[in-house]
Amino acid sequence: MKARASIIAFVLVTVTSPMAYASVAEGAREFKNDVKTAGKKTGHAVRDATHAIGRGAKAAGHAIADTTRQGYHATKKAVSGHE
Repeated sequence: MKARASIIAFVLVTVTSPMAYASVAEGAREFKNDVKTAGKKTGHAVRDATHAIGRGAKAAGHAIADTTRQGYHATKKAVSGHE
């Protein structure tokens, strides 16, 4: 009776081991894909934020340059008397 129980236990362990391994492997693949997806989304969000900051800085720089240019020309006209 003990031998039969041992054989049954051994067979059950042998049969269920690959299923358990497959489940762990599938879970690991799913985790890896989730991490990759989260990383891509984070990277895209950072890229979009950086581009928005860059566009804002560019617009501010152009506004300053335009204002400076207008002030320079206004001063030049006032000093030289040309209109």
